[in-house]
Amino acid sequence: MSVSPARSRRRPPAGRVTLRPAEAGDCRRIWLWRNDEETRRASLGAAPIPFDTHERWFARSLRSRARKIYVVLADGRASGVARLDLDEGQGTVSLHLAAEWRGRGVGPAAIEALAELAFGPLGLRSLRASVKRENSRSISAFRKAGFTLASEGEVLCLEKIRR
Repeated sequence: MSVSPARSRRRPPAGRVTLRPAEAGDCRRIWLWRNDEETRRASLGAAPIPFDTHERWFARSLRSRARKIYVVLADGRASGVARLDLDEGQGTVSLHLAAEWRGRGVGPAAIEALAELAFGPLGLRSLRASVKRENSRSISAFRKAGFTLASEGEVLCLEKIRR
């Protein structure tokens, strides 16, 4: 039996996915993930971000009570970043993964872990995510994590309500 070339390039699925609060030392790694070309194409703001701009934003974000930033850990290794912006019982989710972890189930697992924190210790009532219509990977990840379509347009709004 032969294996097709596309199948042989598939990466194995990730094992356990967890989150840990971001720290000052994560700044550069998160900047590199955010400026990855594929991440920028999928982002609502696709322009590259200069490091000094990111560094100031990151330091403010770590001090902010209205923003939570987590490093995604897959099999114990840093594999992406999940951000949660808080606003009166609602959270807005943003996620991007390192290229080597895409397509391995890390996205949906990270979103589910973020939802557990949001609906548990953070006490939020709902989560929302804005995703470009053509970003099928992100749409799929959010749907696998239990998000449903809330509104359509150039950008889709997906949401998950605490039960």
